[in-house]
Amino acid sequence: MRVLFLHQQPCMRAMKYAVGFRSAGARLELGFAYRGRTLSEFYGSGDELFDRWWRIGPDLGADLQRVIADWQPDLVHSHNLPDLLTVLALEITEGRVPVIHDVHDMNGLRRTPYEDGFPDAGEPAALERAATEGSAALITVSDELLDEIADRYELPARTRTFPNYALARDLPALPPADRPAGDPPRLVYQGTLSCSHGHYDLREIFAAIVAAGVTLDVYPTRDEPAYRRLAASTAGLRLHETRSPSALMRELAGYDFGWAGFNAGLNAAHLDTALPNKAFEYVAAGLPVLTLDHRALASFVVTNGLGLRLDGVEGLGARLRALDLPALRGRVAAARHGLTVEANIGEVLDLYDETVGAAELVAG
Repeated sequence: MRVLFLHQQPCMRAMKYAVGFRSAGARLELGFAYRGRTLSEFYGSGDELFDRWWRIGPDLGADLQRVIADWQPDLVHSHNLPDLLTVLALEITEGRVPVIHDVHDMNGLRRTPYEDGFPDAGEPAALERAATEGSAALITVSDELLDEIADRYELPARTRTFPNYALARDLPALPPADRPAGDPPRLVYQGTLSCSHGHYDLREIFAAIVAAGVTLDVYPTRDEPAYRRLAASTAGLRLHETRSPSALMRELAGYDFGWAGFNAGLNAAHLDTALPNKAFEYVAAGLPVLTLDHRALASFVVTNGLGLRLDGVEGLGARLRALDLPALRGRVAAARHGLTVEANIGEVLDLYDETVGAAELVAG
């Protein structure tokens, strides 16, 4: 089967799919049409997982039409945001090739704009509806997100929830579960930072965490000078250089807890549907997860006994010291292998087979 991935800029989720497919020995040819940087340019590796690459833009429609004619895929797997690439793929293929719409982020739940979208891409709500209802299948990152989409649009016949699992290939060796905890407790955050007042604007939360008697180390996806200035003026807050995914996982294993709480001031509805990469990567590194009242994420953490849902960070240091941390670490370690891409990639491969098979029946 020949699959064309579409994305504004290749993301960690795309790399994880490709690793999973390769680990399963799936007989897939993988192409990637993108705008921006490649996986290797962004993360230091990953381009080698795909058989072909095409850069699209600025004439998105014409460039994508050229790519589809060149590659002749059996299936298009389009990742949002933005939703425009899915809509263009649907228009170009005209039903000849099934399109899967993979929803990381529902535009209709956001109050802040998507910062890496296309200029003048069209009406967001119309694009969201067209991408959802026109696709042959839908993948979402959480059941909560699927429910929100179902409340607004007619779902395709085939849907799957595939969370942002960690990669089994990157699982680090874990230190003993009964090792002493840090005093003060050692908390780590890895991922995106911003100063946009959206959900990744974590400056006030970080300052409050260290004021509550916890140290916090931060490994950003990309440099943000404002956070370097904040760390320089805030005792207990340390900002590190960006690490490769595998190196980062090894570093994470040395901390006590992973932070996955966000700024819900503007995008609480979006955060209620999110199951971010970092939550699964903390678990993969043996770290209990600390989060705030974000519905999907809090449910994942509490239901599986993998950490704590917090109402806030006041008194955090004392609360963490009172935990039975060895027992909590043991539960995380026991769960981590089942929460990997490689352990669950069969769900996506089955969806590919179902979707292409259904298209062949229609064509026949």
